[in-house]
Amino acid sequence: MPILIKNIDWNQTKSTVTVKVPLKGAHQSKTDIFYSKSYIKASYEQYFFEVFLLHPINPKSSNCTVTASYILFELIKCEPQIWESLELDISKAEKQQLKKHCIEEGHKKLQEEHADHLNAKSELKRLAVREQMALDAKQREFIEDVKNDERNNALKQMDIWKKNHQQQKVANKCKVKGYRIREEVQPSAPAKPQVPPPRTSRIVNVSFTPREFPTPCRESRLEEENEWLRKQAEARRSVGFLSEDLRPEEHNPQFLKSKGDEFLKSRNFLAAISAYSFGIKLSDKFPDLYVGRAEAHLALGNYNKTVQDATTALDLMKPEVPSNLTERALCIGRRGIALIKLGLINEGIGELKVSLKLVPNEEFSSQLNDTVENLCNTNENI
Repeated sequence: MPILIKNIDWNQTKSTVTVKVPLKGAHQSKTDIFYSKSYIKASYEQYFFEVFLLHPINPKSSNCTVTASYILFELIKCEPQIWESLELDISKAEKQQLKKHCIEEGHKKLQEEHADHLNAKSELKRLAVREQMALDAKQREFIEDVKNDERNNALKQMDIWKKNHQQQKVANKCKVKGYRIREEVQPSAPAKPQVPPPRTSRIVNVSFTPREFPTPCRESRLEEENEWLRKQAEARRSVGFLSEDLRPEEHNPQFLKSKGDEFLKSRNFLAAISAYSFGIKLSDKFPDLYVGRAEAHLALGNYNKTVQDATTALDLMKPEVPSNLTERALCIGRRGIALIKLGLINEGIGELKVSLKLVPNEEFSSQLNDTVENLCNTNENI
């Protein structure tokens, strides 16, 4: 047996009536709403609400909103007036009869609207099919016109070729006939074959304009490229070194090595790397440049590049002699530290131990010993 809802709030104006029905904790998705010209109802869970309206309303203009706590009917009156009450005062039997009539009328309207919707949808489909057929016909007609044009052009070209070919045949016959007549009048002597002279050969030298960019000059945008080069030069100059600023007499590896050492002392590691790299471009067999650049890379945390430069420097310092002992020990030690930073702990400690055996300097040996002990204390797997 459903529970009837009686405690509702309703308000009105001359043209509208609002009815607020509480949901009583029910979920808003589980409500069943119906409103017609003279009857409104709502059912949810065990609750039921219905009202037989005093005067008729316009169902199409009316609206119903369901929130989390209440249902709000916004009804539009058919005639603007103030109602004495919300509900019509009739007997229970009359209410049942009116309710049945309203529900049947509402269902009939829904069926009519659904049928109208289906008819409109079918009409739209038929219209779309007709339009598509018309488009297909136009497309076929266009394709046929193109084929006819191509066929006519081909026939015209064939006629022109046949005409030219016929004229060429006639001209050839005339030439042969004239040649035979000349042979009969003047017997020709056997002609000697004329061999053309050999072609002259010549060498053509091609030189290309040097460019900073891989694209050809005809495809480049000169202003944007110059602006980019200018910005790159300013960026390199901001770190303290630019190869274009060097005088001609300063373009030698020894000067660039001393320049990189100065930058290392002042902790300008980027400028030091630039100076060493330019020196390596001039002479890639100078191990001191790789030694200095490995130190700069190690200071900046470029551990892979540190390993590469240290390895290259060790390859260049062969044969191993006492004069390059210190440099070799430094390279091995820096390579060991870089390997440890890269996660290769055992390999790095092995490098450090080899470096300790090579260096006779007690201060350097003690520093490396301290590094090994600290690394051993911080890693239990060693």
